[in-house]
Amino acid sequence: MIAAILLLGAVTWLATRVLVVKTDLEASQALVDQLQTEIGSGDFTTLTATSTELQEKSASAVAGTQDLTWRAAEVVPIVGANLKAVRAVSESIDAIVQDVAAPAVELVANYDITARDPVTGGFDITPLEDVQTIAETAQTVFAESMARMATVDASATVGPVSAAVTKVNGLLGKADSAIASAVPLLQLVGPALGADGPRTYLLAFQNNAESTALGGSAASYTLINVDKGAISIAAQGAGSQDLVEGTKLDVPVDQSAIDLFTDYLVSYPNTSTSRPDFPTAAELMRAYWIRDKGLTANGVISVDPLALARILNATGPIDLPSGDVLSSENAVSLLVHDVYYRFDSYQEPEKIDAFFQSAASAILNKVISGEFDMNAMITAVTEGVNQGSILAWSADPTEQQALDGTRIQGALPKDNVESTAIGVYYQDTSASKMDYFLQTAATTTSDICAAGPTPSFSTTVTLHSNLTADEANALPEYVSSGNYGPQLTSTKVFVYGPVGATLVDARVDAAGESTTVNASGNDLGRPVASFTAYLAPGESSTVTASFTGAEGQYGPLEVRGTPMINATAQSVEPACG
Repeated sequence: MIAAILLLGAVTWLATRVLVVKTDLEASQALVDQLQTEIGSGDFTTLTATSTELQEKSASAVAGTQDLTWRAAEVVPIVGANLKAVRAVSESIDAIVQDVAAPAVELVANYDITARDPVTGGFDITPLEDVQTIAETAQTVFAESMARMATVDASATVGPVSAAVTKVNGLLGKADSAIASAVPLLQLVGPALGADGPRTYLLAFQNNAESTALGGSAASYTLINVDKGAISIAAQGAGSQDLVEGTKLDVPVDQSAIDLFTDYLVSYPNTSTSRPDFPTAAELMRAYWIRDKGLTANGVISVDPLALARILNATGPIDLPSGDVLSSENAVSLLVHDVYYRFDSYQEPEKIDAFFQSAASAILNKVISGEFDMNAMITAVTEGVNQGSILAWSADPTEQQALDGTRIQGALPKDNVESTAIGVYYQDTSASKMDYFLQTAATTTSDICAAGPTPSFSTTVTLHSNLTADEANALPEYVSSGNYGPQLTSTKVFVYGPVGATLVDARVDAAGESTTVNASGNDLGRPVASFTAYLAPGESSTVTASFTGAEGQYGPLEVRGTPMINATAQSVEPACG
């Protein structure tokens, strides 16, 4: 009788505990969603209160699973597997909340990006050490939580518990991968902002109206000094006016790149971005400044007008010394097209250079001020990096290695394991700014899902001149083609196949005015098909490159390419790996 009473009491106690834990876990999940919403919206006013409540609920949930009755019941068939799973979920969530989320929220909620160091006038970079500590702690917490969750037999749990296990495992997998990539980069932020000593960076502004593989001609530069969070402009220059053209740089560049892009790659500053490899471009840009201006840099950062337009979403409109108001709506058109109607760039190059330099200074000063929507800025920079409009390189080999595999590095993957990347790149060869009117599309197909270790790939590229003959005749001389006049453009198309693949076919499907198949190449460990499309206003050209993959492992198929003013319409089939 006594035993029965004790057993009934234990069961009742356990049932009560389960209900409490269930309630706390559900509340925790709701608060996690709320926390993500608040961070995502940039509403930090209630962030601390939400975090505090989340800590209380997750702590309560895990406490409910720690008594002897709960642990003893974990060995009971059927019921035990569910209780063990609930405990593992509770402990994992609580560890993430208490040791990672809570300190991160406190840091974010209390940081004021507009605050300045009273001595240097720079950003307050002292929290960077805390950020790094939190990230390193997160690595440990995620690893321990994943090991804990690995002991759970999800096949023995009931629906709601199984769903919770799946959700936590998914969260941990994504978070662990993200933090593994972030930690090496976070270790660079402090030194990059001058925490260990002054740094100098060369900012290159590309003009996508004159396309090159990485975006556009590198026409304007700003050299900045960074010291303990303080950022200042040291010098500015224009590629065509301040750097020597036509004389080869003494910089080692693969012959495979010279074969495809000619000596122009290493002889003209504006075409240093022709190869789809930002480390190559950055070394060339830096070398021009060392050779021609006697100034060096610790790194190179490239930004194009597409990225600036996104950044202006965060900063709001900016007044320029010219009287213009630069906004997210007009940034691209003003900077790469409209300004050429205002100045004769052949007769008054100093005026247009001054315009670009003043615009660059105004934008940089606005960003340095910290007066912007932080969430919108994070979104803008992330999108810019993912689209290839923001790129970075470090002259320090150790720091550069930390960028390996990231999109900001601006380099194609060195193998096909994590992703099978095909590159579609454009280069204006008509000496014009007429790519403002160029529309492009790329369709890539493959049997990668079913072909086994040697799949095939085919990429079809279409170029269309969205320009009428009358519009072409009205173009300023500097915008129209220096080689052919306003009624014709020439654009090279480079299709980079997967690593180790073989180019099996390169053909012209629609010629426009005229389209040629150029000599193929092999660059960056990839076969390269090359075409030149000549287009009169309103005409289109279509070309196709086909490859056979080498035997090996292939990750999901993706296509990377030149960030065009009119974004390339991409189609990739199949979307599997």
